[in-house]
Amino acid sequence: MYRLSSLPLLLLLACSGGPPGGDPSKEEGEKKNPDRRVLVEAEAATAGDVADHLVTTGLLESESQADIAPEASGLVTEILVEEGDTVTKGQVLAVLSSPSLDAGAERANAELDRARREYDTAKDLHAGGAISDQELRAAEGAFQGAQTTWQEATRTRGFTRVRSPIDGVVSARDVRVGEMAGGRRAFQVVDLSRPRVVVQLPEKDLSRVRVGQTVTLQGAYDESSQGQGTVDRVSPVVDLQSGTVRVTISVDPASTSLLPGQFVKVRIEVDRHRDVLTIPRRALVWIDGEPVAWKVVEGAPDEPEGEKKQEEEEKEPSGLARFFQGEPAEADEPEPPPSWPLRKVERADLRIGYQDPSRVEVSAGLAAGDLVVTVGNQNLRAGSPVRLPGDPVEEARPEPEDPADATKAAQEASE
Repeated sequence: MYRLSSLPLLLLLACSGGPPGGDPSKEEGEKKNPDRRVLVEAEAATAGDVADHLVTTGLLESESQADIAPEASGLVTEILVEEGDTVTKGQVLAVLSSPSLDAGAERANAELDRARREYDTAKDLHAGGAISDQELRAAEGAFQGAQTTWQEATRTRGFTRVRSPIDGVVSARDVRVGEMAGGRRAFQVVDLSRPRVVVQLPEKDLSRVRVGQTVTLQGAYDESSQGQGTVDRVSPVVDLQSGTVRVTISVDPASTSLLPGQFVKVRIEVDRHRDVLTIPRRALVWIDGEPVAWKVVEGAPDEPEGEKKQEEEEKEPSGLARFFQGEPAEADEPEPPPSWPLRKVERADLRIGYQDPSRVEVSAGLAAGDLVVTVGNQNLRAGSPVRLPGDPVEEARPEPEDPADATKAAQEASE
């Protein structure tokens, strides 16, 4: 008898999902009414130009650069320039001291004075008939030999002055005052007004490279450092060892912040498609090796099957509970429509053409004006709800007040 009378209560508890108090965490989740839309950024597919590039790397250098070594060995006594100084052709960079060269120059100067006096005396004697023509020619030859020796000693003595052979900027100083110099580099001077990059391209790309093509440079480790240049020379010979072709690129010094010796990325523009449909490169996603873009469309998002089934199971016991309590089964109130725009994403399988650092050519899969996701497109799926910057955010709707709570509050207020 006891078991039979308690059966409706057990069924009621089972159908209602538990005691009257319910699950606090579940009620809290229902009250929050979360906004499941994914915040993304999107741009429209538009007509534009896209270029095709050959990409390689190289070192930026100067067309005119000199490593300067002293022509004679000597002790460095004075350094007149430092790294970063601008110098002109013939300017003295450092002074060396060489006792042997100084002594040789002094001996040559003394010998020249003696030979000049003897030659002057021989000319006077020859004019008076005191010596023969042969003796005069011998004195003249000795004087000319002394002149040659003096000139050579003077030029050699000038080797103690280290001079710049070109106009430019001192990029390296490898000597110090007080040390011996000679036989190795003392200074390096670079002409910054004539930068260039020399690259090696595969033989298969030779037919695509021509003199005058536009080149874009970018620092390999500092992408903010960029520059512009043009193809200046293409070697007519293929290197037998590497199978590559030497290409020289002249760089506009006014358009670059790159420095000689810097490792750079080189992009040679070999072709360009104009007035074609393009999207930002950030919108391109590769899925299973295929190019894809997520297109933003208007409409209600697709609800996952698992969530639909769960909602149906949660709704069914509530009706049974009301039936066992003897209350009429009332239809659930429909959810009010959201105040935000209904947007979702669709997968667009693309056929693409040329790609440059900022744009991608789209041959099929999109139309002009289609919105494609550019930020937040890595974890989307077809039908995902999304919102764009500027779309309103729905605030959580408060739960209706329980009449029992309202009565209790009124009683407490009256007391």
